[in-house]
Amino acid sequence: MIASLVFASCSEDEPAKMLWEVTATPSENVKAAFDPSFYHQIQITSDGEGGEVTLKCTNYKSLNLIGGKNGNGEYVDTDCHFSAKVTEPGVVKIILDKTPEGFKETKSFLQIDGTEGKDSNSTTVDITRKP
Repeated sequence: MIASLVFASCSEDEPAKMLWEVTATPSENVKAAFDPSFYHQIQITSDGEGGEVTLKCTNYKSLNLIGGKNGNGEYVDTDCHFSAKVTEPGVVKIILDKTPEGFKETKSFLQIDGTEGKDSNSTTVDITRKP
């Protein structure tokens, strides 16, 4: 009986999942979707021409990109040919560069951590580049 009370109280204190508004341009080159039920909540697929994806978190304003960053504070993935940067509170912009000739399909992941007050959570972005 005590164990069930402990589990019940933990679930109430669980931080809210990050919620996202996702836009991708140009739509003929880039597809992006948010589904909180997936392990990788945001799915992005882009052809070799690339484009841009804007991710706006509606419930966490302090965002941090986890991984290698350059001097400008951008997350850079040279294998998957994209960069990402927090451009304003709650907003991440992903730039999908044009891929070089002979590029093979590749996949990468980007982790975004969010903090709002005492709550924190994270979202994983799955990025697939196809020739």
